[in-house]
Amino acid sequence: MDEPTEEYVPQPLQPISGWIIRPYRPGDEHDLVTLFDRAFGHAITEAHWRWKLKGLPSPVENVWLAVHDDKPIFHYGGIPCRFHLPGGEQIAMISVDGMTAPEFRRRGVLTEVGRFVYDTWRDAGIPFTIGLPNEQWGSRTQALGWEPLFPFQWLVRLLRPATAAARRLGLPAPALLHPAERLWDRLWHRKTQPDAAVEVHRVDQADAAFDQVWQTCRPDLRISIVRDSQWVNWRYLAAPEVDYRVLLAVRAGRPVGYLAYRIKDTPRARLGFVAEVFTPLAEARGRATLLHHLVRALHAEDVDAILTLAVPQTPLFRAFRQAGFVFSRRAFTVQMIPFDPALPMSFFRNPRHWYLAGGDFDVV
Repeated sequence: MDEPTEEYVPQPLQPISGWIIRPYRPGDEHDLVTLFDRAFGHAITEAHWRWKLKGLPSPVENVWLAVHDDKPIFHYGGIPCRFHLPGGEQIAMISVDGMTAPEFRRRGVLTEVGRFVYDTWRDAGIPFTIGLPNEQWGSRTQALGWEPLFPFQWLVRLLRPATAAARRLGLPAPALLHPAERLWDRLWHRKTQPDAAVEVHRVDQADAAFDQVWQTCRPDLRISIVRDSQWVNWRYLAAPEVDYRVLLAVRAGRPVGYLAYRIKDTPRARLGFVAEVFTPLAEARGRATLLHHLVRALHAEDVDAILTLAVPQTPLFRAFRQAGFVFSRRAFTVQMIPFDPALPMSFFRNPRHWYLAGGDFDVV
């Protein structure tokens, strides 16, 4: 979930008179993008909101508002995603964008609407919701039933460490730094030799090859979003205003996996974000080859560093570490509300049972 940049204004917990809870109605997005900007400090477009919250089919209303004087003062959304689970495929919710207008914070709206939404999803047979509740929720996270599962760690692969350091200090990068950076790069490339038999190319549309990757990977997975062509097309290739790029790896005519990434320019650096790497668990060479091509592509575009998210103690985490990604001090905590009382929470708390990527949420 995005984190509000404005601090809460201390005020007594007083109820708001005359507000109601209601589901989304077409046209609400006009006011909701304004609320998003006020709550989180950066803007999104109506097209982006519709893609994110209404781009996938849902068996139950997935967006709920608190409205006061005909204006939304609170918004809560869930992205309905197909999950591969031990008992079969089910739709669960990725919780996103719990946001309150600044003047209505700390007045019980989050608690009341949150409970209503969770009861609605529970009654509709949604088994669980997962998310990355931000620290602004405070004690409301536990009060609403969120249970921490495991950390979701930011990892960083520096491409031009000396140049980036000089830029941060406002200094020009001396030419003598470039050979040192090339030596840095060769050191990591020796540890992640690509498979010469694997071809990697960029795609503009996910086709049956991505369904084949999913069918190959599915028997090895216990808990994962269904990562087929429908997922890749919606999550990355149809995303408005964000230029996600998708690489497909093929060996001897058979697809072995894919990688999705994007580039973001900031005032201090040019960054690459890996949203997802998906290959069979045993396909270490395929993962290494995709990461090798990613690094080469981002070097060519003068990217300073690559960032990604991974769950510690998992094969994907180890693959990133082997490719030169190092720990960052920043991490999320993946949390979950189980709606189905039969869910075995000890199973869900084990990070090795999940295949999670940063692209499963809205933070990359």
